[in-house]
This record gives sequence, C-alpha cells and structure tokens, in this order.
Amino acid sequence: MDKDGLRFHLDDTIGYALNRCVILLRIRLAQQFSENGYDVTAEEWVILNRLWQKEGRPQNELAETTIKDKTTVTRLLNRMEKKGLITRRISTEDGRVKLVYLTPYARELEAGLIPIAQGVLWASVAEVDEADVATTVSVLKKIEQNLLDFA
Repeated sequence: MDKDGLRFHLDDTIGYALNRCVILLRIRLAQQFSENGYDVTAEEWVILNRLWQKEGRPQNELAETTIKDKTTVTRLLNRMEKKGLITRRISTEDGRVKLVYLTPYARELEAGLIPIAQGVLWASVAEVDEADVATTVSVLKKIEQNLLDFA
C-alpha cells in the first residue's frame, strides 16, 4: 500500500523505470562497442570518460564520481589494467594514494568510442521532443540531488 492506501505498483515507479533504462543503455552501449570491434564495457566506458576529462585521478575520486564503491572500482581498474587501458602510479605526495592514468591506447579509443556512445544516446531519445529531453535531464538532476541530500 502507498501513503494514500492504494496498492503499490513497482512498474509505475520512477526508480524502476530509470533502472530499466540504465540496464538497456548499458546493454546497447556494450553491444555497439563490440559490434564496432571495441572490447570495452559500459562500466569501463564511464571510467575512461572520467579519465579523458582529467587523468591522474585517485582511485577513491573515481569511485565518488561514478557513484561506485571502492571495491568495485578497484576490481574494475584491475580488469582495465589487464586490458591495457590504464596504469596506476603511487602518488608522490601521498604514498597511500594510487593515481590512475590512461595508456596511449586508451587515449586513442576516445575518438572511436564517443561517436558510438552518442549514437546510442541519440537513438534512446529518438522521437522525444528536445525540450522534453532537457526537462527530463533537469528533473533527474534534481532527483539525484534530493537523494544525495536524503538523510
């Protein structure tokens, strides 16, 4: 029952709808990367994006900016390192901190992966009015902030 005494329908909740969209975006993104000859997952794509924006980030910063726990990010970075996408170096300022850098190979991937991702994102909003997309993004940012502020 919801707060008004009505029956709760998971399918009608924003969380469920968002989760399904996120899952489908990940699937389509991975599919398109693979079909175009790239061995990059959606999760790796997010890390690559953060590093294309700014290299030499601490692992914990990558965890914060991707909203993933540190253990998950460490496992992801281990896999990315084995694939030759990133290297990790101990910070010269703090020996406890590992900084993450792109390999030359990963830097080259940016030019190929971004157009593919843009294509997936454009396909996801096909036949949706541009103003509706802008409103949706704005509302989602507000929901994100509400959840960050939730205590």
